[in-house]
Amino acid sequence: MSPKSIVRSEVGLWMIHGNLQTPKVWHPITTQLHQAIDPKFNLSIFLEDLWDSPGDSLEEWAALFCQRVQPHSFKSRFLLGYSLGGRLAFHALLHQPELWQGAIIISADSGLESECDRNRCLQRDKAWSNKFLHDKWANLIKEWNSLPVFCRRQPTYPVLEKDFSRIKLSQVFQIFSKGHQNNLLPNLQTLNVPILYISGSEDMHYCQVGQKLDRHCSSINHRTILHAGHRVPWENTNSFLPVLTHFLTRDYNTQKAN
Repeated sequence: MSPKSIVRSEVGLWMIHGNLQTPKVWHPITTQLHQAIDPKFNLSIFLEDLWDSPGDSLEEWAALFCQRVQPHSFKSRFLLGYSLGGRLAFHALLHQPELWQGAIIISADSGLESECDRNRCLQRDKAWSNKFLHDKWANLIKEWNSLPVFCRRQPTYPVLEKDFSRIKLSQVFQIFSKGHQNNLLPNLQTLNVPILYISGSEDMHYCQVGQKLDRHCSSINHRTILHAGHRVPWENTNSFLPVLTHFLTRDYNTQKAN
């Protein structure tokens, strides 16, 4: 097959950041992604801004998000979500699975199993919600980054008060709390959409989540990235990017080879 006869791929990738992040955290990664991918792949990237996204629940957010994505005419649509963005991505996949050709979920919880755990989580998130309305920013960020989930690693990007609305932060902690999220595992088991679940090797909790999803869901494959904690894309970009690139382009590369 001559290069001119290769069918041009028209691919859209929607990327959803996590809590206490803005869309610009993706900029270094998207720059390198465009450099790594064959230009003929024709990749378009959309950076979702959670602080401007409507939705008063996880389910409502997913429905409105899919409604915005639907008019974009692509041969393939992919979804990528990190942490809170990953939980929202799970809901978008379940809301309209036929919209997506694949998804990359990073360090995200599929849901707590017991009502007791959900209630405890909701109380913690309510406390955080109140803190973000009243406490000093420097103290908040220090306390946030000291949470065990971050594996004693500091963010590689700035987290500046001027980039956020405290009111919206406070609302997100309550509206999108895992305390309001159902255990999605039974529904994820019904999906046929290929999903790559990524966790950092130092993030033991989300490694266990990934292993469980891999074990129980035929469409989900778990991949561990070495030398990374919870914030995988920024803590080991050099290992994360090839994994992401391979997942996005595997069908395209197969067509080229044939």
